[in-house]
Amino acid sequence: MVALRYASLLKQPDLHKTNWKENVVYLYQFKRSPVVPNLSPFCLKVETYLRGHNIKHEIMPTYTIRSKQGKLPFIELNGQQVADSQFILFHLQKYFKLDENLDTEQRGISRAVDRMIDTSTSRALTYFRVFENATNLFNPNVSGLPIPGFLSFIPRNAYYKAASRQLYSEGIGKHPREEVIEILRRDLQAIDDILGDKKFLLGVRPTIPDFTMFGHLASCYYLPFRQPITDLLDDDFPRIREHLDRMRIHYWSDWKRPE
Repeated sequence: MVALRYASLLKQPDLHKTNWKENVVYLYQFKRSPVVPNLSPFCLKVETYLRGHNIKHEIMPTYTIRSKQGKLPFIELNGQQVADSQFILFHLQKYFKLDENLDTEQRGISRAVDRMIDTSTSRALTYFRVFENATNLFNPNVSGLPIPGFLSFIPRNAYYKAASRQLYSEGIGKHPREEVIEILRRDLQAIDDILGDKKFLLGVRPTIPDFTMFGHLASCYYLPFRQPITDLLDDDFPRIREHLDRMRIHYWSDWKRPE
């Protein structure tokens, strides 16, 4: 696993898929997990967006390939590489002319919610993955990593070291558990206030923040171990949980959840 990690740091080519087909999106992302389509919220976000807009695509699963910026996910479309889930969705929206039909106020809400989830909410969710559930996350039955269980501590420790350093640098890693739960609760309350009784955040059709929310919350909520997000959605925010279920059923009919 150490070799895989350092392989990802090597200089990457400008284009990985040289025999590409026109208007086919090649999505490079982490390999499937046995329990959720992808443990990376950013990968799940992009793939669900592609499914949600019926964009022809091919999944390029990998542990070692990275974009020129060292990122996953990234896409290649018509010989052009785009990295970072935010810019991927911008590019897809522009190239395929995906008009969300939002007014000025809705566009402002969309952008604000999308950025909150990708930063504040994401960091709070990662806090509990790292500090409380790293061992659960790297159980081969959850991670899908092709290694025996007794060696799972190797990628777990590498993940813990890198992710905890990032959380501390962002500030949230310095907070006690109760304060991070409060951050997460307030973010969820903001989402719930906007969602209300609507089918999706801004009406009857999903927009970018719906896919962002699904990526981050679904990649945590549906894991086979309890976390603060599990209790919060089950007990306090059932409308958000129902939103996740709608997205999962509609766009992921091939996602077979373990009984």
